[in-house]
Amino acid sequence: MKTSYLIILTLILSLIGYAATADEKETEQTSDIWLKAKIVTTYALSEHLNPFLIDVNVASGVVTLTGTVESDIESDLAEEIAKGVKGVKEVDNKLDINPEAKRDEERSSFLHYVEDANITARVKSKLLLNQNTHGLKMHVTTKNGVVFLEGKAGSDIEADLAKQIVRNTKGINDIEDNLTIMKKQPADE
Repeated sequence: MKTSYLIILTLILSLIGYAATADEKETEQTSDIWLKAKIVTTYALSEHLNPFLIDVNVASGVVTLTGTVESDIESDLAEEIAKGVKGVKEVDNKLDINPEAKRDEERSSFLHYVEDANITARVKSKLLLNQNTHGLKMHVTTKNGVVFLEGKAGSDIEADLAKQIVRNTKGINDIEDNLTIMKKQPADE
């Protein structure tokens, strides 16, 4: 009887051990997939890397980078980004350097479009929230980091304030001021 209990206990313990090992492998595999997803997403959001030319493989927290980049700097950037992801134990950078590697110009122009839209939204918000500017009377557009201000300002000082708000907005390269100053109507005598 003691022998059968011992056999059953041994079977149960071995099954528990097998299940724990399977869970660890599944967790490690999920973790590797999660790391790869984080790295690839970060590459896709970088305006300096073409994620379609970089292959990322992760095994037990070790990242292997293969593919082609244009320069040593891009290779180093890809490696440092991967190293910066929490959970990465090591990075094996096997990227080839080829100055002829194609940049994804369409993706790059899309990122510039998104950044321009972001700048426009920040500037418009600041103009609308400021009590001393008539933000609804000012039209804001951004192209390649250049903010175009158009519309009407109540005075020279309001126009100067609007331009300073634009200058203080992160990411702008220049301002094109096309604001007109509204003439005050003389009071009826």
